[in-house]
Amino acid sequence: MNSASPFAAPFWALVRKDLRIFFSDRRALLMSFVAPILIGAFFGFIFDGGSKKEAAKVPVSAVDQDGSGISRRLVAALSADPGLALKAEALEEAKAHVRKGRSTVAVVVPRGFGEGAARGFFRGGAKPELEVLYDPSHAAELAMVKGVLTQHAMEVVSAEAFSGEAGRQARREAEQDLEASPDMPAADRAVLKDLLGSLDRFQARQSGAKAAGTEGGGLGMPFAFVDKAVTSGDAVAYNGFAHAFGGMSVQFILFMGIEAGVSVLMLRQSGLWRRLRAAPLSKAALLGARGLSAAICALSVFAVVFAFAMLAFKVRILGSVAGFVGVCAAFSLMTAGYGLLIA
Repeated sequence: MNSASPFAAPFWALVRKDLRIFFSDRRALLMSFVAPILIGAFFGFIFDGGSKKEAAKVPVSAVDQDGSGISRRLVAALSADPGLALKAEALEEAKAHVRKGRSTVAVVVPRGFGEGAARGFFRGGAKPELEVLYDPSHAAELAMVKGVLTQHAMEVVSAEAFSGEAGRQARREAEQDLEASPDMPAADRAVLKDLLGSLDRFQARQSGAKAAGTEGGGLGMPFAFVDKAVTSGDAVAYNGFAHAFGGMSVQFILFMGIEAGVSVLMLRQSGLWRRLRAAPLSKAALLGARGLSAAICALSVFAVVFAFAMLAFKVRILGSVAGFVGVCAAFSLMTAGYGLLIA
């Protein structure tokens, strides 16, 4: 017991000296404890709550120059879409908002769009155009808005084509085109006329359904999305703060390991290391004391940062508490070894 005390007393004295220097250095405390908390909170606010908060909506301006039933239903469908923040505006106002960045995209429904869209559903030739004004710096949002616009336009136009007056008129014109097409084989003409006749009968049934209070249909999406977040457990909600604070803690204790190694190099450069080596202590004892103090400081960083995360942002240990403590201790010892390796 007495033979071990000459080694143990100086060893622990060196550890206490390093800890006293560390905890009396305001700058070290600021960088080791406050910085990871602030940065972890910042990134936690950015990445947390994807399943809790409503996704940001793309600001879109809608210009309805047509005023038809199809255009009004299309604007209403876009307005109800959860991914868009739509505002009906005049053309010049919409252009100004896109130019100033208040709207990412402006959708212009031109005159005659409703009639032309219903006619184009059954007939060839020129199709009506939807003009899309956009900010060139938001090409990704443009692609998203065009996809949403395509979905709602197909649903609205197909509903009108199958059950609306514009669709009935378009089919009559298509039948006239069939009669006036001399190059089409008689068998094909008969099949197409039968198809258009079937659509007329279907529309009559849809009109009856509307009269009875049942909404007629068109072509809708053939599938639906079901979003399921994959976390560490079936009943475990994602907490972005846990990820952010864990990452920041590991990053800053690795910085601490670099500092521990650099401090030994500074001792050598200043000559203090040679004076310490003159004491009746082995090199392993000096380096061991330095490594143990660095590990204790690193473990303190883990404890403070995660305690703050638990109190302020409800971060919880959902697995083994002993395993969590073991991982923190392992990282702390790794930090000490990293610092000694640099030295």
